[in-house]
Amino acid sequence: MKSKVLLAAMGGDLLSLVSALLMFVCVLALAYWFSRFLGKRLKYANTSSDRNMKVIEQISFRSGPLGRGTGEQLILLKIKEKTYLIGVSSAGFQLLDHLEGEFAEESASDKPAVPMAFGEVFKKYAGMRRKEKEKKDE
Repeated sequence: MKSKVLLAAMGGDLLSLVSALLMFVCVLALAYWFSRFLGKRLKYANTSSDRNMKVIEQISFRSGPLGRGTGEQLILLKIKEKTYLIGVSSAGFQLLDHLEGEFAEESASDKPAVPMAFGEVFKKYAGMRRKEKEKKDE
């Protein structure tokens, strides 16, 4: 009799453990689905059909501890016919340069899989600026 009661108690504990794990997995799945849904909604909510201003390229930097970003970004922004390079940080934003020429909008397949280091990005845009100045001086 004692063993039957013990076995019934173990079965009830096992059932409650399995149901708790199942509920936990369901909550994780719903959180994952909702975050993806919300991310897609916010992505499209921030896009604008305005023809006067467009973000051509945006690069975020991870300079904090353990790869946590502190919000630094370089943004290539086109306003009407002019192109600007803007630096954004937690302190605010600053116009870094006014660039000449046409810049093609980057597609998803053109984006690098690994984020570029700040030095590489700076050399890229500084080299573009130097070439433009050399052309103007000629």
